[in-house]
Amino acid sequence: MRKIYTQPRTKTVATAPQQILCASGGGIEAQISGYKQNTGSGFTQTFAWLAGIVCSSLLFLGTACSTNNNPDQPKQQAELKPRTLIVQTSPQPSPQERGIQRLPQATITENGKVLDALWNAGDEVFYRNLSYSNKYYDKETDSFYDLSGTLYADKAERIASFTGERVWCDETNQLALIYPALNPADFTFHDDPLTAEYTISLAGQNGTLATLAKDFHHIYGIASVVSVTETTANAELAEMKSLLTVCKFSFVDENDKPLPISSLEISIVGGAYDGTYPQQGTVSIAHNEPTWKVSVDPERKASNNGGIPLTVSPTGTPKEVYVALFPDMGATYSFTVTSGGETYTGEATATLNEGEFVPATIILEN
Repeated sequence: MRKIYTQPRTKTVATAPQQILCASGGGIEAQISGYKQNTGSGFTQTFAWLAGIVCSSLLFLGTACSTNNNPDQPKQQAELKPRTLIVQTSPQPSPQERGIQRLPQATITENGKVLDALWNAGDEVFYRNLSYSNKYYDKETDSFYDLSGTLYADKAERIASFTGERVWCDETNQLALIYPALNPADFTFHDDPLTAEYTISLAGQNGTLATLAKDFHHIYGIASVVSVTETTANAELAEMKSLLTVCKFSFVDENDKPLPISSLEISIVGGAYDGTYPQQGTVSIAHNEPTWKVSVDPERKASNNGGIPLTVSPTGTPKEVYVALFPDMGATYSFTVTSGGETYTGEATATLNEGEFVPATIILEN
């Protein structure tokens, strides 16, 4: 990052356009979508004696079978069976054609101006068949079966296959894919129409990329089952999208001295969240709803927000932290940092878009 001074003294911290994530390639693979840069976003600070602008280009991380008890669909019920499922991708434009850097996730490291990501063998992705409601009743066995479960990455590479055993699905079914993998009890499905929702939490962050990749890199996608045999199924995954924004924060005092971070609190200034930050949000999905329409809705202050700031508790005293935040179309954020036994505060304004990565240095006062 570089600081630029103008008259009157204005501090601008900016980086070149940064992008994260997306798995690409041919054959059987799990693929995550990349994201176009948005140069209109960034953190802007203003002080009584100092006009400060903290700018960044953002870009973040972004990498399928169920039931119907409706007797009017006997053909579908007859063909719905537990199958070994393999997820593969539909043909996609190359990264060069899209003008983006395409990478995956699970392990995330910063590499110059991008965040590199790799799948790890055994990484878990939650799936739910969106084509049927409730559990599936099988007359032959007189038993009910779940239509959700877990798929597993097969290798530690940028591109990984995802497979699952005894996935109840049929040709043309739509499968929601969610990472990090959910507990099925946290996924709520509704009938007529076929809709569902699940909750994601931002609480408990420690500022590291390792924890962010494992617990806070929330992505969503739809896979379509395109072919089946008696025992196997193949699904195509067009893309997965990131639901959050990732920021890399560092802090300096009025004299540009870096502030090692013992603790960080982030809250929103003004509006319904004034002095607080939503701790969780709800993702609503539906059958036949395209991936691009799905987003996260932060909980309101009066519900599960708890009326508290978002707390980041680093191990040690790092000079920078990585934080996942909800997208927001232009909010003012308040930062409180404990450093060297002293407390520093400051504010900055930004538009945070989903799937973007935002590095920013914030000026704080003691």
